[in-house]
Amino acid sequence: MSKLNLFNKPIEMETFDSWIKGLDDIAKVSVLAIPVVLYGQGGVLFKTLNITLLAVGSYTLLLVSRNLRQAKLEQKRKGE
Repeated sequence: MSKLNLFNKPIEMETFDSWIKGLDDIAKVSVLAIPVVLYGQGGVLFKTLNITLLAVGSYTLLLVSRNLRQAKLEQKRKGE
């Protein structure tokens, strides 16, 4: 059962890389979706809310990705 938990320590470097790449890709897609929302149909309130949510979401994902990179470096330093 412990093999099903992705967050058991120590976490493999490949798992860190996979999570980081996935979070970066999702953040990129949310940034690229902003012009689609901006020039799409809908009212000003709808566009403003969605653009704000996309911007906050992408920023949050990039912060989590950065924290994972720092944790990966710390784990690498401990392993040396």
